[in-house]
Amino acid sequence: MDRSRRGCKRDGQGGFVLLEAVAALPVLILLLAVAGMMMANSWKAYRYHLADEELQQEVRQALDRVTEDMLTARRAEPMTYKRGVKIYHRKTAFSKKNEDSTTETKYYLNDYGRVKLVQNDAFAPMTGDHALAGVTITDFFCRPVAEKRGLYEIRLEGKSEVTGHVYSLHTAVYLPDDIP
Repeated sequence: MDRSRRGCKRDGQGGFVLLEAVAALPVLILLLAVAGMMMANSWKAYRYHLADEELQQEVRQALDRVTEDMLTARRAEPMTYKRGVKIYHRKTAFSKKNEDSTTETKYYLNDYGRVKLVQNDAFAPMTGDHALAGVTITDFFCRPVAEKRGLYEIRLEGKSEVTGHVYSLHTAVYLPDDIP
């Protein structure tokens, strides 16, 4: 008996494991690639969903603030030099007795590379500060309705730079003090 062959069984199966590995490796790589693509698409869909929610939240909160100020206003007028509105507030129980000057609040669009809605101060934007959606305000107005005295319509529209989706809200506010 040859010593080199002792302990070695040869039954015609040599190289079978290597052949299985060669056949199974491409299938394994394909399955891993499909799983990776599914994970990447899921992550992208999740980011898009978050960006759309942020867009809706920013537009809704900004319109709520403008509407709340309009509800305490005596009158409002569109700004001539910017796309915005100047709101003149009525005196309240907390106003000083001898106060002659009316307080005013301005809402207008300002371009910081991304158009944002600001209140009074151009360095304090109300929208577009979150990086997830990159909200740009595409339309804003607060104007009187021609056929209804004291009624103002307010519209705010934003666009997500991430998804390209547009979200707009529209409401109306009645100011009884504005009727002469």
